[in-house]
Amino acid sequence: MNDRSNAHYDYIITGGGAAGLSLLHRLLHSSLKDRRVLVLDKASKTQNDRTWCFWEKTPGPFEHIVFHRWQRLWFHQAGFSKLLDIAPYTYKVIRGIDFYRETERVAAQFPNVTRRQVGVDTIRNTDTGVAVTTDDGSRYTADWCFNSIFFGKVEKEKVRYLDQHFRGWFIRTQGDAFDTEQATLMDFRTPQHGETRFLYVLPFSAREALVEVAIFSNRHLQRAEYDSILERYMDEHLAYTGYYEITDTEQGNIPMTDYAFPASEGRIVHLGMAGGDTRASTGYTFWNIQQRVERIVQQLENKGNPLPAEPFAQQRARRYDTLLLHVLEKGLYPGDALFGRLFERNPPARILAFLNAESSLVEEVQLMHTTPVSKFLRALVELGVGGRKHGAWGIGHGA
Repeated sequence: MNDRSNAHYDYIITGGGAAGLSLLHRLLHSSLKDRRVLVLDKASKTQNDRTWCFWEKTPGPFEHIVFHRWQRLWFHQAGFSKLLDIAPYTYKVIRGIDFYRETERVAAQFPNVTRRQVGVDTIRNTDTGVAVTTDDGSRYTADWCFNSIFFGKVEKEKVRYLDQHFRGWFIRTQGDAFDTEQATLMDFRTPQHGETRFLYVLPFSAREALVEVAIFSNRHLQRAEYDSILERYMDEHLAYTGYYEITDTEQGNIPMTDYAFPASEGRIVHLGMAGGDTRASTGYTFWNIQQRVERIVQQLENKGNPLPAEPFAQQRARRYDTLLLHVLEKGLYPGDALFGRLFERNPPARILAFLNAESSLVEEVQLMHTTPVSKFLRALVELGVGGRKHGAWGIGHGA
């Protein structure tokens, strides 16, 4: 996989994270596997820098590297706890390092794939395709560019916007502490401080688990504050009281916004967060990416262009997200109470289908009837009267 500066490719992939590498993996398992592909990313991708969680009904393209899976999940809120049987769904976790190694293993079998560890400066449309320049002065051209790097800026005051900031501990206990058949999806039994705060627990063995706190707010904490929440949760809500060690940590932020990220601009197709693939109401991205890249590759195979129409279910999901973000951002109803109502009054599969944008209209109406309807009607009125430019009710995702 030698670099050829100034070479022309069929496809350039800018950004080698979940979105870019998922597209590459899908291409290499399609009839387009002989196309010339260049992947540009400034990171080496040799660290376990993140953990992706998602749920699906059937095995996906990365089933063989799923680190752990569950079909029973706990939901906790003050005064209400429920063990959820999520069939026909399975909740799955993929570690970043396993994903990077697998996509590298597959790509290494194709001499038509070139990967360069370099930063991307500019991407622009040309009369014949796209041109990409890198921070070492190299220039490459292609018929299409698939980009997962966000070069713009979200003006938070013009859209609905909440950060989902999180910090997690990978812990190892001295004695058996976890049931590996049951994970905790959401646990709101922590002081909310006027925000939406929950913890989740993913047990990988009887003595190993990821314990993580996630907060929906635009006020970030100091590291010691996140650690204090985690420590208190370990003391108060996990049955294990013996010695444990923190073997690793992860920390990050996911923007939850109805900002209209453009799906494409000319022959530049945006992927991942940069292409609006992050579900604005939850921050989940990995499953959405897999659905999107599958549609893109099918469109390339059948029509020769990577611009499929957005499914109607996805369009509806964006409008629901705008409503939910408005309710949470404006404090119209507490987040912990809202999720508590949903999980107390709906079958788990209906909620998960809704959050995956694969629910039917009938299921969506049934779910909406279990929400605080007056609060959502108020949000709908406020959005209709004073909706901000990029996220106004009725404005679809850019295409």
